[in-house]
Amino acid sequence: AVVSTQSTGILEKVKKIASEYDKVIAVGYSQGGVIWRALIEQWDDHNVDTFVSIASPLHGIAGAPPLLKELVPFVDKFSRSPTFYLFVYSFLGQRLAPLNYYLDPYHYQLYRSCANFFPRLNNEKGSHWERARQKHNFLKLRKLVLVGGPDEHVLRPWQSAQFGYYNEEGNRAEEVISMEETRFYTDDLFGLKTLDQRGGVVKCTVAGPDHFQFRDDKRVMDTCVLPAVEEATLAAER
Repeated sequence: AVVSTQSTGILEKVKKIASEYDKVIAVGYSQGGVIWRALIEQWDDHNVDTFVSIASPLHGIAGAPPLLKELVPFVDKFSRSPTFYLFVYSFLGQRLAPLNYYLDPYHYQLYRSCANFFPRLNNEKGSHWERARQKHNFLKLRKLVLVGGPDEHVLRPWQSAQFGYYNEEGNRAEEVISMEETRFYTDDLFGLKTLDQRGGVVKCTVAGPDHFQFRDDKRVMDTCVLPAVEEATLAAER
């Protein structure tokens, strides 16, 4: 299903559960982190204190993931062809959830004009009121914990889990820039820079686990998730 449909469909259920608590901690894994981010931006007066995103493509994806390249060697070359990106930004391509957050750095204007979910999530399009509302809701977060690692084999680039991404020149490993260098951050499109400058963004990098192992890896739990939960609990008690 399209990601926007998934997030809209569960928002009311999440609101009902969250209403039983003063503050909540949201944890999203893989595409679930993208959905949680959409929920937060669309949820007026939410009570999410801390959002922990684990191996989630928060800045999108581009090209063929390493795992798929191992299974189908020619897919990387195909992912750089006009046939592929024209499919990605077609009506049919945008009906596939993983392609909803496909951000092709070579064809940025095509992405902005033809994709719907991700450009709106990132405040790259939408009315002034919609963008201001989403930014306000995002900035109601106190902490954002970004969990990822270099042995990730599904997200490309893996740094997308920490809002890093490719520069405007390409989509190869040597062309990855940090969160602080991306347009999302420098233009503060949805509040990422503001949140970071007030101490609200934590990057937690764990080497070793691949994409599917991140969900249950003990080091991820001990190094990233549990400290975030403990910190949020102490903050609530102050």
